[in-house]
Amino acid sequence: MAPETTAEAIANKRKRDLDEQGKRKRRRHERGIPLKPATAVTNGKPLDTEPSLQVNGLSSPPNPGGGMELDVIKTDGQIRRQEKHEKRNQRSKKRKGGALGNSGCTWKVSKPIGGRMLDIDPILTDDEKHMILAYNTSLQVYSAPESLLLRKIQLPLKHTNGRRDQIAAVCPSPTSPNLLWVASHGGLIWLLDWTTGTGSEAHIFLDCDRLHDMFVDQVKIGKHARDVLYASARKEDAWHIIAHDMDQLEVKESKTIFSCPSVIQSLRIAQHGQTFAAYAERDVILGYRKQEAAANFDDLTHEVVTLDASDEITCLDLQVTSRVHLTRKSLREASDVPVMDLVIGCARGAVFIYHDLIPQIRMLNTTKGHHNAIQPRKYHWHRKAVHAVKWSRDGNYVLSGGSESTLVLWQLDTQKKDFLPHLSASIENIVVSKHGASYALHLDDNSAIVLSTAEMKPITYVTGIQAMLTPRPISKDNIVKSVGQYPPDRLTNIPATISPSNPSQMLLCVGNGQQLSYSASGPSMPLMQVLDLTTMQSVSRQALTRTNPTDVAVTSSGHPITEPRVTGMKFSHNGRWLVTTDEWQPPSRDNSTLDGPVLERKESYLKFWSVSEEDQGLELMTRIDAPHRSGEVESLFDLAADPNSDRFATIGGDGITRLWQPTIRQRDGVLIKGKKGRQLYSWGCSQAISLYGNETTGNVDVSDESFRGSGAVAFSEDGSVLVCAAVHKHGAIVQVIDTESGEIRCSLDGLIKGDVQGISIVSTNLVVLSDTLMVYDLVLDELRYGVQLSKAKGSDEEEAHGPGAALMTHLATDFQTGRFAVAVSRARQGSSKVRSELAIFSPDACEPELTTSVSNPIVSLVSSVESSGFLILDSAAQLISVAESMDTKSLAFAQPLADLQLDQEPLENGETILTPALLPGGDDEPASDDEMDVDMADAADEDVIHPAVVAPQRLAELFDIAPSFAMPPIEDIFNQVAKMFSAKATVPV
Repeated sequence: MAPETTAEAIANKRKRDLDEQGKRKRRRHERGIPLKPATAVTNGKPLDTEPSLQVNGLSSPPNPGGGMELDVIKTDGQIRRQEKHEKRNQRSKKRKGGALGNSGCTWKVSKPIGGRMLDIDPILTDDEKHMILAYNTSLQVYSAPESLLLRKIQLPLKHTNGRRDQIAAVCPSPTSPNLLWVASHGGLIWLLDWTTGTGSEAHIFLDCDRLHDMFVDQVKIGKHARDVLYASARKEDAWHIIAHDMDQLEVKESKTIFSCPSVIQSLRIAQHGQTFAAYAERDVILGYRKQEAAANFDDLTHEVVTLDASDEITCLDLQVTSRVHLTRKSLREASDVPVMDLVIGCARGAVFIYHDLIPQIRMLNTTKGHHNAIQPRKYHWHRKAVHAVKWSRDGNYVLSGGSESTLVLWQLDTQKKDFLPHLSASIENIVVSKHGASYALHLDDNSAIVLSTAEMKPITYVTGIQAMLTPRPISKDNIVKSVGQYPPDRLTNIPATISPSNPSQMLLCVGNGQQLSYSASGPSMPLMQVLDLTTMQSVSRQALTRTNPTDVAVTSSGHPITEPRVTGMKFSHNGRWLVTTDEWQPPSRDNSTLDGPVLERKESYLKFWSVSEEDQGLELMTRIDAPHRSGEVESLFDLAADPNSDRFATIGGDGITRLWQPTIRQRDGVLIKGKKGRQLYSWGCSQAISLYGNETTGNVDVSDESFRGSGAVAFSEDGSVLVCAAVHKHGAIVQVIDTESGEIRCSLDGLIKGDVQGISIVSTNLVVLSDTLMVYDLVLDELRYGVQLSKAKGSDEEEAHGPGAALMTHLATDFQTGRFAVAVSRARQGSSKVRSELAIFSPDACEPELTTSVSNPIVSLVSSVESSGFLILDSAAQLISVAESMDTKSLAFAQPLADLQLDQEPLENGETILTPALLPGGDDEPASDDEMDVDMADAADEDVIHPAVVAPQRLAELFDIAPSFAMPPIEDIFNQVAKMFSAKATVPV
């Protein structure tokens, strides 16, 4: 009889093995014999030194940046077995001709995608069909009607003075609508063609220490009009406005117009170089040409004046129009000088408007107007700093925005205000189109929206990854020091997961913009963003906790009100259920005047959400208040999902692991159903397992509030075993639990050093991640190997873990390949640079199959669902894919339509340029009419081909998967439709 290989038989065998293993451990413990993990040696010698890791037979290079170094820890028996295993692998390779067997995988790392939009005005083209957004190192061109990415122009920016250069300003060329002038903070200048993406290869360098802003205007010099580049740059310990005469990418001449000791911001040029405006702290800088005509570049002389504002300036906009004389008096007083109107926004919420400044400035220079002052009109509605102001095209309105998430339209004639409230985040930039038919807004949550001026309805919506950034972007609200100052930046783990029912969607926890996400009691992330990885567009955003996005979220004393933070998120095995955990704790300033422990006012919730099959919407089914409580509310450390059933496990600070399962909701014996006849469920605790016996049951003394425990929990692949790792006042321990009976089958000591960061089961191997990485064989009852995640050699412990330093570690398991990944981010004391590294391990070998460095700290690491590999989310809101090179199901990120070569134009003779994938195959001659009219059903071939019949419902499901602005790329939709119609139809016999 053949041996049983069913899942139930395998689970029973694993239980028997664990029972026998537990008995052996108890007998060994009674005899006083220490466990094998406690006797760690390195290459057969006691572990008293720190050997360097060797990868592929080569020693790892020295790590002066304080990154991750791996020290291998192995037992004597594991060393002997590894030597035998290596000998067998060598013999196997010789028999196979040196080919790599199944013992190793080849991994590929994608380029980062995503990122944050910079605080630079978006560019709307003249026809309002395209919008251009600036990111750190690239420009992205979007189609306004479809909100799809058409082209990404990557710029070759390098590191200067220890940090990477980034884009400082983008300005369209006034002489050619297809060209863009791009400047970086390092002084590099590019001239790009955004319609083709060319021009990034060549650049010039301006002689400056740092460039802050740039503006390009068309100036007539002599008989020809050409582009003149005005730059705000620092040079020789001062800031200057410098004009450059440009001939394509060649600087013919340059001239300094104005200098001051403070940084010059928001440089604006108007009327073909006749006037300009900028600001430096509280000073408004205004300039106008003394003579309209210029025979050569040296004739571009400006008369510059500075006006003192009553508050720190945060934004500025300039509007210059031709003067229309209605009377002879106006012609005599103002001659033909243009009308220069200026609007500025200030740090305390005021908006000042100056009308017709040039005649007033000239009046100040005369003896008659020496005692007169220029008085602006003041408007005040914003509570904090004004982030952006803009003139309307007709000059009758002024638009402003700030941290209130409201667009304000000031009617200058009637003194009335119109509002567009309840935007998704703070307004950072406002742009008015050339013809005034639409407004473009850049918001603080990494999104941009185009509104029609007639109906104030969105036309275009582009959004990216809205995760929190580290370090936090500089906000204009922080110019004025207030009582609600935020604490220093710190790395924060961002919960993320991938939907099993839709593997192309990634769910991650976000906040209400960057500035509202930081508070005195820690970062708040109350929202969940659904991100489509194939388009890199946000599909939806839903609140998982209480939020205050549109309220006055400050106390009477001026401190910001803290929102809860989602700490964990897991899907069930079939994607029908989503479980989240969130916590909230009042700030320390609120606890100072109250009696009792702080934990009494802590809030902790476990929420079970039902996922809709139609639109993947979430409906809250059950909320568990304080799921782990021992006298006071304890933190919930980790959450795990059973891969084979609707069951979840949690571990908390009370030293108890709880299993949660659903029950059908009934009332008086009658089943309760919800919308559309769906069955309703209630979730509850089915088992509570104490990890420390009776020591933690009941009320536990929590007088030592400084102690912070940690824990992690994970299921085996068949769901029959639950492993828990905990650090408690009673000690650090790893427990192996039978999920059916709730009994502890095995207890392991010596596998945890420091705080627990993660735990997992890969095949029969237990992986525990703390300050060390331990891989333990549960069947053989011995340690396979250990890896010490040590600091860099030559640095002391205090420096590596000193104040301000951050350490974040992640563990993720890929069950498709049987590999697991470890990500470590570490910062040295006194340095803002954080070094992050990722290593992929196999349970059978201590040497990582892949080690790679990431330029930004890794804040989340998740494994793919239907394909091999991992997804990395870094602190710059970028995604990186790590997949097996031979995996054909690996997820492909969104690509610009230009890279897909779908926008080919026909030639003059009417033929179409075909891409290699679309080249016709077979015979070069066209088929005849007879060949086209062949009836396939009457063919004599055995395999009769029938045309595929596609139901309209299937096409509707394909085209209704997302709103129009979040639809997948055209190529993906075309491939799916072609697959439907090319499928071989089944014909009944």
